Amino acid sequence: MRSRVRPIAVAVVVLFVTLFFYSNFYSTHRTSTDDVTFLPLADGSSMRVIDAAIDDLYNNPLPENVSDFAQKGDRIAKLADIVTLLRDHGIATPDRFNALVRKEFPWWTAANPETAFIQGKKEIGIVVCVGSKNIHVAGHLILSLRKVLGYKLPIQIAYAGDNDLSKKDQATLMNLSSKIELLNLLEYFDESVAGLQDGMYAMKPFAAIASRFRMTILVDADVIFLKNPGTIFEEHSSAATSGTLFYHDKAYKMEGMSRKAWVQSLLGDKPPSSSLQNSLFWKEDLWQEMESGVVAFDKGHSRVVMSLLFTAWMNTKIIREKETYVHVLGDRETYWLAAELSNTPYYFQPEYAGLIGILETTSTSKICSTHILHMDHTGVTPFWFNGGLLLNKALEGEELGTFTHFIPGGATMSDQPTWTYNGNEYWCAEGKPAIALTERKMDGVLSQILQEARNFEGALPT
Repeated sequence: MRSRVRPIAVAVVVLFVTLFFYSNFYSTHRTSTDDVTFLPLADGSSMRVIDAAIDDLYNNPLPENVSDFAQKGDRIAKLADIVTLLRDHGIATPDRFNALVRKEFPWWTAANPETAFIQGKKEIGIVVCVGSKNIHVAGHLILSLRKVLGYKLPIQIAYAGDNDLSKKDQATLMNLSSKIELLNLLEYFDESVAGLQDGMYAMKPFAAIASRFRMTILVDADVIFLKNPGTIFEEHSSAATSGTLFYHDKAYKMEGMSRKAWVQSLLGDKPPSSSLQNSLFWKEDLWQEMESGVVAFDKGHSRVVMSLLFTAWMNTKIIREKETYVHVLGDRETYWLAAELSNTPYYFQPEYAGLIGILETTSTSKICSTHILHMDHTGVTPFWFNGGLLLNKALEGEELGTFTHFIPGGATMSDQPTWTYNGNEYWCAEGKPAIALTERKMDGVLSQILQEARNFEGALPT
């Protein structure tokens, strides 16, 4: 008896979920179901709601107002619902859906919806956007990963054609170690729409989409890790659950300026998610929420793929110039914002950013530096910082920095340092005790990383 009841119960649950989705969808989007095609479910029943949802999006126009991120987010959420239903019921993406994806993202010229939303092998890899202008910092990053930290997983170098990263510089990077791959983004996206060759940071979400890695660690070329990053999905259980790992920027306020107000205007009547509502960005009206030097995605989550496509849309040339970059600095806020507006769960490392450098003279609690620091999953150990190894990449000169102490950020406002900006990407943090790298036994690691950077510079052809 029990063996017969269980399949019936499962079928009832499936039918209930399908009807719930169907009724909610049609209450706002459909007036007739006469033209709906029936799709077989894995269990033999019919599921016309999938084709109905596809047809609704396909036949309704895309938002014309580039400022209407909310409407675009609604469409992305519905696309993600469709993919989730297809995947949950073991149905291959139908041709009509593949055509819809290509219509929604026409600039994704290498789009392959048949494989983009399949949970394949959990291969992990790093993707770095590199041009000839930042080959030096990219070399420092790669050598520190390979020769100091023991990172053995593959690394993809993403670039926008040979004019962005010359053939000579491609060869230089490829010769640094094994498992280095080249990823020419112009082979995946329509340059006339994406505008990647002059896009700088705009390239990054496109690189994450184009990467062959299911579990993609997207890294700025000027990032320096202090620990092997290959296990971050294992260390962050919430990142594994949501398929995302984001890092907060500094808990810093700009007097008389608010990005929260812009986000509120995008949300409209939609309430903020619990992630946003509980953030210091929302509660304290911080100037910035996210630092995108390191961003991790598990593209086995269909909603994550859709959110990434939404992020890339925000960074296409016309959209970024007319709307996105009017309000935010580069790509950094677009990852969580795309997730927020498309009902995609996302996860932030709880602690906000700190600073790494040397103590100011006569002070035990003040550091001034260009190197913003982020902690690992424990919140105790320094994990990575940006700005590369140069003393100040914003200024001319090749002098490498000195790193002896750090001041961590915190998860609450009361646990943040006081921040002061001195121009040219130079920040001062004070008000919390500085911690010596020797206390974390990390001084030796940084010494080795700096030496590898000197070796790299000495070996470069003149």
